[in-house]
Amino acid sequence: MFPQPLYNPSRVNPAFKLRYTWFGWPTSGYNLRWPVGFLDQIKPSWESDGLRLLESHVETTEVRLLFSALPVVSPVYIAARAKGRLAYAMRTSGIKGEFSRKLAVRSIGDNTTAEVQNYISQQVVAEKFVDPKFSEQLQSCTIDFPDVD
Repeated sequence: MFPQPLYNPSRVNPAFKLRYTWFGWPTSGYNLRWPVGFLDQIKPSWESDGLRLLESHVETTEVRLLFSALPVVSPVYIAARAKGRLAYAMRTSGIKGEFSRKLAVRSIGDNTTAEVQNYISQQVVAEKFVDPKFSEQLQSCTIDFPDVD
C-alpha cells in the first residue's frame, strides 16, 4: 500500500500570491468621502472574485488599493471588479460620486517565470471572447511543450 500524500489539490486552496495595485480617480466635480469601514463591507465580495484587499489609501481625489490575487485572476478582471464593486457599494450606500474612466492596474512583487508562463498558457481558455471562432483560432495557435525548457 502506498502512503497517502499530505497535500491533495482537491483539499488545498490556492494561495493569494500575486500582488496588484489598483488606482481610481473620481469624475471631475466629485470628491470621495467614505465612512470609516466602508471598504470592509466590500471585502467578502472581492474575496469571492479571487481578490484579497491587503491595503488601501483613500483621499478625496484618488483611491489606491493593494490586492493579492489567485493565479487565475487576470488584470482586466481586477480592473473591472475593483471599480465595479466600489461603484455599486457607493450607489447602494447613498454615497455621491462616480469614478472616471481612467484607472491603473499594476502587477507588483517577485513573480517567477513559471507563474507567468502558467498564467499566459491559461489565458486563451480563461478569456471570454465575443467571437467563438476567434477563440478557436487562438487555441489552435496555442502550443504547450512541457518537455522543452
